[in-house]
Amino acid sequence: MLRVDSHAVMSVDLGTEFMKIGVVKPGIPMEIALNKESRRKTPVIVAIKGKDREFGDAAISRSSKIPAQSYMYLRELVGKTLDNPIIEQYLKRFPYYKLKTDAQTHQLVFQHDSETNYTIEELLSMILRKAREYATDFAEQSVDAAVITVPPYFTQSERRAVKRACDLADIKLLQLMNDNTAVALNYGIFRRKYFNSTGSTYLFYDMGSQSTTCTIATYNIIKTKEHGYVEEVPQVTVKAVAFDRNLGGLEFQIRLRDYLAKKFHEKHSKIDLYKNSRALTKLFREAERAKHVLSANNEYTAQVEGLIDEIDFKQRITREEFENLCVDLFERVKKPIEEVLSTSGIKFSEIQQVLLFGGSTRIPRVQNELTKALGGIELGKSLNTDEAAAMGAVYQAAAISKGYRVKKFLVKDTNQYPINVEFERHNDTMDQKLIDRILFDHNNHYPNRKLMTFNKYTDDFSFNIHYGDLTYLSSNDKHALGITELSRIHVTGVNKTYDKHKDTMESKGVRAHFQLDDSCLLVLDRIEFIFGKKGVDIDNNDTKPKEESTLSKIGSKISSFFSSKSSNDEVKETTENTPTDSSETKKTVDNKEGTNTTNDTASSTTTNASSNTTPKPNIIRESLEFKVEILDYTDPSSEAQTNSKKKLSELDAHDRELIALSTAKNNLETFIYDIRDKLEHDSKYKKASTSHEQTKIIEKLTEIDTWLGDEGFNADVKTLKSKLDELKTITKSLKTRVREVDLRPVKLQELKDTLNQTEQFLYATRTLFLRKDLEDDKPISEIEIKHLEKMIKDTNLWRDQILQDFSKLTPTDTPKYLSTDIDEKVNALKRETNYLLTKAQRFVPKPKTTTTTPKIPLNNETKTDNNSSDSDTTPTAGMNLNLFLQMISLQYLDNYKDL
Repeated sequence: MLRVDSHAVMSVDLGTEFMKIGVVKPGIPMEIALNKESRRKTPVIVAIKGKDREFGDAAISRSSKIPAQSYMYLRELVGKTLDNPIIEQYLKRFPYYKLKTDAQTHQLVFQHDSETNYTIEELLSMILRKAREYATDFAEQSVDAAVITVPPYFTQSERRAVKRACDLADIKLLQLMNDNTAVALNYGIFRRKYFNSTGSTYLFYDMGSQSTTCTIATYNIIKTKEHGYVEEVPQVTVKAVAFDRNLGGLEFQIRLRDYLAKKFHEKHSKIDLYKNSRALTKLFREAERAKHVLSANNEYTAQVEGLIDEIDFKQRITREEFENLCVDLFERVKKPIEEVLSTSGIKFSEIQQVLLFGGSTRIPRVQNELTKALGGIELGKSLNTDEAAAMGAVYQAAAISKGYRVKKFLVKDTNQYPINVEFERHNDTMDQKLIDRILFDHNNHYPNRKLMTFNKYTDDFSFNIHYGDLTYLSSNDKHALGITELSRIHVTGVNKTYDKHKDTMESKGVRAHFQLDDSCLLVLDRIEFIFGKKGVDIDNNDTKPKEESTLSKIGSKISSFFSSKSSNDEVKETTENTPTDSSETKKTVDNKEGTNTTNDTASSTTTNASSNTTPKPNIIRESLEFKVEILDYTDPSSEAQTNSKKKLSELDAHDRELIALSTAKNNLETFIYDIRDKLEHDSKYKKASTSHEQTKIIEKLTEIDTWLGDEGFNADVKTLKSKLDELKTITKSLKTRVREVDLRPVKLQELKDTLNQTEQFLYATRTLFLRKDLEDDKPISEIEIKHLEKMIKDTNLWRDQILQDFSKLTPTDTPKYLSTDIDEKVNALKRETNYLLTKAQRFVPKPKTTTTTPKIPLNNETKTDNNSSDSDTTPTAGMNLNLFLQMISLQYLDNYKDL
């Protein structure tokens, strides 16, 4: 990886249960950032009590005390309504959470307490902000740009919600990247030399905490042309994806939890664990441990002390019992493989290897079911199950950010849900007919741009965007989509624009420019009314009618057969600048998007952007205004977003106050314990202090320590710092004496060595420039030499004086002269010597007409060739003083050969 002036960028593999953070910064390639506990992955959970927040492992510890205020498994909740099956299942799994729809913003919120609610996006933004904090600490510089991974089955509303969470966390979103694609990219990065133009096909099977995804990807070498050069670069192409949104480690864990609860109820039938949030959380964590242990062992004894009402719980469970609990889940393991092979049309014999990814693939029965379904082949386990997605995403972050140049590795991903456009068409009898057209089909590659031209419209109109044919989805996955209507587009100004040009031009239709961007988000770039003279082809700009060739007629017939049997259809679909690889994508994507304006009832987008293409002769393009009304999940209003940012800002400020308070308290406690320990056990401190001084210090330490445990428990930062200052003042003299005892011999020796070197330099300089007839051709003047001589003399006198003072000191006396005073003398000598050396280096003697004496090589030096210049012996910083003096002599030997 080549470094260019840049800032660090990061990736966040946003899993359901854990997140992993990748970082790349100047000078350091891709690496996983460590959290505060020096771990490479962090639990996705935030516990909030009042304004106090805990994250990661600390939040898990607190969750057993405040489970209803410890929010986890948030990723699958974004962008959904309360009646979504996934939300209903979440509340069934964790009955102590209170989820509701906010009456004003219509967002899904957790009811935290009687006064406070938190939206899913606010909680997720807290997690992302913490990820940014870890990345910043690890990179030792600010990190504000990221690639975030999401599951490939995420819908438009879910992707928009994650994007808004990034905005709340002040993270510049570079791309939402599908986690399966990030894994495939990571696998290909280190194996690019094994790929060729023919292509290599792999199957990635990912079973994580929440879901299971099966992906078929092909690697091959393609030719691209950029800046006039053709080069061969590797490319990974996602051929097909199949998934099961509800098959993952969490469901296995819930089965174990419910099994343990059942065993408890058999012994204590009058107690209902499901009505006690703390007991249910403890059992849930024990079920997690049981799941992990049973992946490596045949049995495990689950036990929880004081589960409820001080009742201890203990239950033995075998791997066989666990597998019997999850028989239906294990039967679903093979289905994604069958679906992805069917969708892609690729035979299993064409796949070179099956690679496992995701923590739940460690379950032995899952591997057995896969091996059985795949005909007994060996499963590939070379991927880092925890980190492959984060590492692939951070490579993508470096590739698309402006600050880095990386080896090209192109990525072509696929859209999982077909997106259709539906509009009304009026015929001559004024009857209405709904027309439905595919805009982006299932498995279309993206990023991609398409346009639709609505012919016949001369008045303002509207059209709907919705998901298309979803028959390939299972009933569970289909229900999880929730609302399939995406948005309604209201186009205005059509009639006014038509009346403006109808007398002189002919309408060529209203053209809508769509984009499926890098994050698989649908964007309506612009809508424009096209006018042209009669007979003008707006695409080819022909000014004369052109007779259609036979081949064109056949093509038109075939096209009309598939689009509509009627010649009066009012829309035609065209692929606009469809890229053949991701490098072309970057060139064709239009970054000019409409300005978002929102209100409480609908999310709207208004645009006046004109076409960025220069109008062709005889063609007029008029921009039309349009509004986007969101139908699937209402985006929050600008006011709601502002309120969310204010709420999060207050929590962040409170966190900073807590950190400052904790730091001040820790500093005070550390100082007390440190001084007390040294006075009791360190002989240096005992020797350097009188009994009276020790008593006085210990009394003060005890006083403040007692205060800290009583009144100081709720003290503010200023008070804590003032107490620390009191202790520093009373112990300053003692610490100075102890420090000086250790430093004094070292500093005195340094002063002695510096004096010796300076005296040698003075002697060599006097000897070298002795002759008075060379007074005008000396690099160092006599005045400067005498000044240095005086400095040496004064310093020697000062050294003798302080040595005499030091000899009279007792261990309990505070010295008059400190090591810092010695440093000043040493630095003064070094500054003067360095000044004279630098002056000698830059001195250029006057040229002489006499023949110069050949240069004499230094001892232990090999003779250089005759082309070597005088600069070969120019001294550099840090050279040994004696060597430098020899080089000075050689450099001026031609001028002072008589010396």
